[in-house]
Formats: sequence, C-alpha cells, structure tokens
Amino acid sequence: MSVTNLNAFEIISFSKGFDLSGMFIVKEWRNEARFTSDKSASTIISKLEDVAKALNLRVRKKDNGVVKMQGRKEGRNGVLQFDIEIFEVTTSYHIIEMKQTSGDSLEYRQLLEEGIRPALKDIVLAWHGDE
Repeated sequence: MSVTNLNAFEIISFSKGFDLSGMFIVKEWRNEARFTSDKSASTIISKLEDVAKALNLRVRKKDNGVVKMQGRKEGRNGVLQFDIEIFEVTTSYHIIEMKQTSGDSLEYRQLLEEGIRPALKDIVLAWHGDE
C-alpha cells in the first residue's frame, strides 16, 4: 500500500496555529485525532487491523494510505465509521490522522479513549491535536 508523502507546507498545515482553512471554507464539525509513529507504514496498517479485530470493527477499505473502519452494529446516530490516513514524512516517520466520518461522536470518543489509544500505545510516539 502506498502512503501520501508530505512536503514542508503540508506538515506546517497540520499545526492548529497555522490552519487557515476557516478563512476560506465553513468547516464541518468533526472528531479527529493525530499521532506520530516511527514504525513503517506496513507495520502501522498491520497494527490497525489487529486493533480493529480486537475491538470488533470492520476494515472496509485500504488504499492510498487510507484505512476505512466501521462498527459492526448501528449506534445512536447510525454506524460508526472513521478514516485513518497515513502520511509519510520520512521513510521512518509517519503522521497518522483519524477522522470520524459518520456515527455517534460520543461513541467515537469513547472508542478512541478506551480502546484505540491503549491498543496503539506500542506504535505511537505522541498524540496531537485531538482535543
């Protein structure tokens, strides 16, 4: 699976202080979180698949550095779905971005805090911008 390579401007745009998109577009409210890892893209994807299996999530699609995950049952606001995109800064340093695309946001936050974060602790260098 190929991942997206980032240039310096794209890396800077990940910083909340430099996000100018609000000046040009109306942002939809979304739950999202980012983390960095020094593991290879294939190791990250393998770990994401293991976590999905352990948390009873379905991996829907994997291409171009994007892994799509989905809950197996209907929640309060539909089926929980989120995308996980892997960006390559260097071959040994990646930024991984998780974005909720549908479902209940409380369910997503609970899954993130109680399931995903603890399960990924061995590949995460640091979590960023998930408040």
